[in-house]
Amino acid sequence: MALRISLISPKFNRKPSNIQTERSLLPPPNPMNRRSTFQVSCSKKKITDAEIAIDLATEIARIKIPAIQRKEAMNKSKELLFGEFCQYLSQKPEEVEQKWRDMDETEKMGLVKGFVSEWSLSFHPLSSRSVKDMLEEHLKKEVENPSVNLSSSPSLMFPSLKKILGMTQNGT
Repeated sequence: MALRISLISPKFNRKPSNIQTERSLLPPPNPMNRRSTFQVSCSKKKITDAEIAIDLATEIARIKIPAIQRKEAMNKSKELLFGEFCQYLSQKPEEVEQKWRDMDETEKMGLVKGFVSEWSLSFHPLSSRSVKDMLEEHLKKEVENPSVNLSSSPSLMFPSLKKILGMTQNGT
């Protein structure tokens, strides 16, 4: 048997205050109302620290998945955009990368505006500025190859939670 507790005050039926466990007294679930709810177990089973840790890790992973998917989609978009840009210039990616580094800002904007004006015939275009920014981000990632992402490093997540649990900052 599980008891559901809503984070936002529930709508109560206006009936006498007899405490009953019948399901008929509870308001019907509304599928359009997606408020967070917790389930509290009413059994005598004790929850261990390991189970809590697993549940926390699962919840964190569930929360992080959409952000990771968005990031991957954005990276793929930048990669595809760079490929189209290379085809527009009829050059290899390495040549475009070298050429891009040697250009000043006005040359870059002129080249991007030409690309966007031609590219917009087949696709819904982005602004020249956003295309330029995406190209620069893509090229910067190729050059830098970041080794550690602070937001995904488990030792840097939830520092205050680690303090509460008595864990050190070393990741132990």
